[in-house]
Amino acid sequence: MNKILDFSTQIKEIIDEHAYKILIGLLLIAFSLGLVIILIMNQNSNDANNTATDYSEQSSSTVTSSSTKNYSGTTKDLYIDVKGEVKHPGVYRIESNSRVTDVIKEAGGFKSDADEQNVNLAKVLNDQDVVVVNKKGDAGSSSFSSSSNTTVSSSSNSVKVNLNTADVNELQKLNRVGEKKAQKIIDYRNQHNGFHSIEEIKQVSGFGDKTFERLKDSLEV
Repeated sequence: MNKILDFSTQIKEIIDEHAYKILIGLLLIAFSLGLVIILIMNQNSNDANNTATDYSEQSSSTVTSSSTKNYSGTTKDLYIDVKGEVKHPGVYRIESNSRVTDVIKEAGGFKSDADEQNVNLAKVLNDQDVVVVNKKGDAGSSSFSSSSNTTVSSSSNSVKVNLNTADVNELQKLNRVGEKKAQKIIDYRNQHNGFHSIEEIKQVSGFGDKTFERLKDSLEV
């Protein structure tokens, strides 16, 4: 028991003797811990700010990309029917604001006997327009038909297509008549000993009342 009391007395004396040093040590430890805590908090705050900045930049990029996509989506392609003296007649899909010269190139260019002089290559196209290129020396000139069925031509004379004598190329000069429909007309003509009236074209597959109304002013027998 006496030994325990002596040991406690010695500890107390040591503490009393070095109390000032112990207090300074504790203060230094507390200061160091506080500094470490502040540094950790600042690091976490910087990480949070960087994350917010990255998210904001990503969101801005996404909005810009979406806006660009919507803008490009407003561009509308055109479908143009090209007939007559071009190397590859047919319906072509081209970009908006294109001109007749662009769709002629898509169709392979003019044939050697095409009436190029009477084709307005600078004409701006609209969806569903029809471009017809005639042969040199034909009674009529090459024409451009808009989607409203208004024909712009260098000749005021309307050219009619004879259902009984026209070949495939001549029949394709009719508004919205391609090679397949032209061949149907010829097949019907051969099977029925010709057409007896222009109304008889309604008996050909693919030529109903609406089509006849659109073509009747350009037909004869």
